[in-house]
Amino acid sequence: MLLDLNDASTIVEWWAVYPQRHGALLADWAQRRPEHRGAILEARRRINADPAKRGLLERSRAELRRDGEAVATPTHDELAAGEVEPAAAL
Repeated sequence: MLLDLNDASTIVEWWAVYPQRHGALLADWAQRRPEHRGAILEARRRINADPAKRGLLERSRAELRRDGEAVATPTHDELAAGEVEPAAAL
């Protein structure tokens, strides 16, 4: 699956694959990548508006509360681009 951080539709579909992990990454990217913040916020709005996705969101939040909060580790692309230090990935 290709993720286009400029397209809210692909963000929603990507998020739905693994909401526990992808939700944490999107929250982190919305803060660190202002150029994509609008599309990420629109995707969040769509997730909250869709009853099926909203249920998935609630289940993933419950799982995170049970298991502890997810940590948004850097992606391979971020490491390769030098956006974060490798030590931050641990």
